[in-house]
Amino acid sequence: MFFFTRIKLYLLVVFAFAAGVLGVYFSGVQRGIDNSRSKLDKKRLDDISTAKKIEDEVDADPYLVDRANQWLRHKDKH
Repeated sequence: MFFFTRIKLYLLVVFAFAAGVLGVYFSGVQRGIDNSRSKLDKKRLDDISTAKKIEDEVDADPYLVDRANQWLRHKDKH
């Protein structure tokens, strides 16, 4: 009888250890996924900020059309 009690204890310890290892592993995986998402979100925000700055520069320059006109092709001119 003492032998079966000891086996149950060992099985319980092994099960607890395996559950702990799996818990740590999956929490690490989730942390990695969260870090990747936060990096992507930061890049998206940086890209939006850059696009807004460029748009503001273009809107603030009234002579941009005149300067860009010299670089465009004109199909009507032969």
